[in-house]
Amino acid sequence: MDMTMQLSRTEKGHEEIFNHGHILRPRQRQMLFAIGNGISFGELRDKLPNCTELETMVNDLLQSGFIQAQADGTAAQPAPASIAPPAPAQATPPTASSQPADSLEAGRSYVLEFMAALVGTKSPAYRQMSEVRDLAGFNAVLPMCRRVIAAVASPHQAAEMEAGAAERMAG
Repeated sequence: MDMTMQLSRTEKGHEEIFNHGHILRPRQRQMLFAIGNGISFGELRDKLPNCTELETMVNDLLQSGFIQAQADGTAAQPAPASIAPPAPAQATPPTASSQPADSLEAGRSYVLEFMAALVGTKSPAYRQMSEVRDLAGFNAVLPMCRRVIAAVASPHQAAEMEAGAAERMAG
């Protein structure tokens, strides 16, 4: 299998992970988690070095419609625009005491959109963030959202979410 082939979850794969699913074996579900919104076959092999059936399982997931592949180095179905930009280095949550309401709402909306795309809307962290009304509440819930994204998707995407929220809060 081509190491540069880009793999990404399809809507069916997303549903398996976050909503209705559980028809796949645990190892296949783990692979869906590892694939996330896009990864090359080589990166997947690096993530799951002890998986002896990697190529077979990827082929099964492709044939079953849980993932899709494109050999030219681009994902066949791009991630939502709010998730696609590369993440800056680790950002810290805003701490200004007089944060304007518009920037708070921009940061909160960004986190909710990011979580909905990766985790779904049934997560307790999503619910708590949707109930945030002030900066103190935002700063209290953001670390939980980061942990959920890191566990479900990747630490890189969690840092990306946090940096994007901080950027929107500052602007």
